[in-house]
Amino acid sequence: MTADRIPGPAARRLLALPAAVGLALGAAACSDDSSGSGLSYAKVRSTAEQLRQQPSTTCPFGLDELAAALRNAGIDRPVAPGAKDTKAVEGELGDGTPPYPWPSGTSPSPTTASAPGMPPHAWVTCTWTAGSATVRLDLEAVPIDDVGVSVMLPTLQRTGQLTVDQLGEVVTGRPGPGDRPKLLPGSGIAAIARVPLKGDGDLVLLLSQGDADPADPALTGEPLTKVLEQLQGRIHS
Repeated sequence: MTADRIPGPAARRLLALPAAVGLALGAAACSDDSSGSGLSYAKVRSTAEQLRQQPSTTCPFGLDELAAALRNAGIDRPVAPGAKDTKAVEGELGDGTPPYPWPSGTSPSPTTASAPGMPPHAWVTCTWTAGSATVRLDLEAVPIDDVGVSVMLPTLQRTGQLTVDQLGEVVTGRPGPGDRPKLLPGSGIAAIARVPLKGDGDLVLLLSQGDADPADPALTGEPLTKVLEQLQGRIHS
């Protein structure tokens, strides 16, 4: 697991947030519908597993052309795979956890007997150096419809330095699969999109600028959203 994921109780507290805005995560089995030409959860999971065993410098699923996406968004930056102390492409898998008792001191809904667990997930992270900035694309897939943004909340909080209220806004205002990407609240250095999967499941893309200070303004706000829109349109199995 990469260092910027938030494991254990911290992640579980964040994953409980969607319940407050009308969402719930439940246990689920993996859907293995990889037929046809569409990208499936099973395909994302098998690719993440392969990347763990055989490292690569090419972002999968047609997402390796960041330079072209930048140009089409009107941004001129030299691009190279990877960044300082960061691999170009990484894969991660999670088997999920069942629902668990609410922590003491919380006030859950009377209709929710337990806090939601973590569904199985597959995660691919691609990193580039674009000019002086680090650009990172997180691709996260789960085998349950419409819960991918909830599973990604710990990473969204870290990436966007979001408050609990802002996380709630992200969940309730999440884009639909195939909709135009949305910029996260705050400093404008991260945007999310969702991609339709073949069969059951949810696929979320998070494009963000690294920790450079100051951030590259050309990769902030609406320009960043346009780059993610370009990448979203290129994704394929």
